[in-house]
Amino acid sequence: MKKIIFILFPIFAATFFSFAQVTPEAFISMLPAIPQNPCADDKESSNAFFTKLDSISFLMDNEFTLRQEESENNSEDFEKENMNKIASQYGLSQGELEKLQNDENLSEEEQAELINKIMKKKYDISLKEVENLEKLDKEGQNAWSEAYTDQKMAEVQYDTEKNEAQQIELKNSYELGVMRKHLTDSLTAIESKFAQQFDEIDKDPKQKEQSTKIMNLSIEANNLMGEGTKAKLDAMVEKLRVEMDAYCNNYTNKYVEILRRYESYTKSCLPVCYKLEKIIAQHTKLQTGVEMKYTPGYVGLQKVLGYRNMLRGAYKYNLKVSKPEQFGLYE
Repeated sequence: MKKIIFILFPIFAATFFSFAQVTPEAFISMLPAIPQNPCADDKESSNAFFTKLDSISFLMDNEFTLRQEESENNSEDFEKENMNKIASQYGLSQGELEKLQNDENLSEEEQAELINKIMKKKYDISLKEVENLEKLDKEGQNAWSEAYTDQKMAEVQYDTEKNEAQQIELKNSYELGVMRKHLTDSLTAIESKFAQQFDEIDKDPKQKEQSTKIMNLSIEANNLMGEGTKAKLDAMVEKLRVEMDAYCNNYTNKYVEILRRYESYTKSCLPVCYKLEKIIAQHTKLQTGVEMKYTPGYVGLQKVLGYRNMLRGAYKYNLKVSKPEQFGLYE
C-alpha cells in the first residue's frame, strides 16, 4: 500500500499544485532532512531518502518549468509594451518601428526618412541640419553647438519641475542599479564559494587515491571468491569494509558539514531574493517606463533547486549504498 502511495503522490501533488504556485520556503521544508549519519545508513534508508527526494524534485521541476514559461511570456509582453512606448516616444507607427528593426530591408531613402523623423521628434533637429553641420568649419560648428545648448538650457529652466522629476528618476535608477548589482554579486560570490568547497572534496588527491585503493581491494576480493580460501576471503572482505568505512566517514563528514551551511544559507537568502526581484522590477520600470510583470519567488526557487542538487550527494561517499554494483559483496 505504501509503495502505491509513493508512486501516486507525485501525480496527486502535481495536480493539486498546478492550481497554485508553491513558495521556495514551502519546497525547502518539503525536502528530506540531511541524513544524521549517512555512513551508518543501509540501502533501505538511502532508498527512502531518495524516494522522498525524487517525489519533491518532480514537483519542484514542474513548478520551475511553469514559472519559466510564465517569465518568458511576461518578457514577451514587456518587450511589446516597451516597443509600443518607444514608438510613441519617437512619433513612429508600429509599422515604421518594425521597419527600423529590419533596417537591412530598407532603402537609403527610407532609412533617412525614418531617422529624420526620430531626430526631429526627440531632439528638434533634422538630418539635413546635421548634414549641413558637416559643411561648417570648426568655428561654425562651435557656434551652432553653443546656440543649440543655450536653447535646451532655456527649455530646462522653463520647465524646472519636469527637470527635477527627471533628476529624481535618474538618481533612483542609479541607486537601484547599484543595489541590484551588489545583491546579485553577493549571492553569486557566496554560491561560488560553496561550489568550490564541494569541488575541493572531489578533487582531493587523497580522496582519489583512497577510492582507487578501495576499487583494487574489491577486485582482489572478487577474485578470491573463485579461487581463494574462505579465511583469505573473509580477511580481504574485512579489510575492504574498514577502508570503505574510513573513506565514507572522512569525506561524508566534510560534505555534510558544507551541506548544512549551504542549507542555512539557502533559507536565509530567500528574503534577499524577494527584495532583489522587487529591485529588478522597479529598476526596469524606471529605465523603460514600462511595468514588468513577475511572480515573486522565481529567483528563490532557483536557489532552492541549487541546494536540492547538492542534497542529492549526501550518500555519494557511502560506496555501499551509492555504488553497490561495483561492490557485489554488499548488495
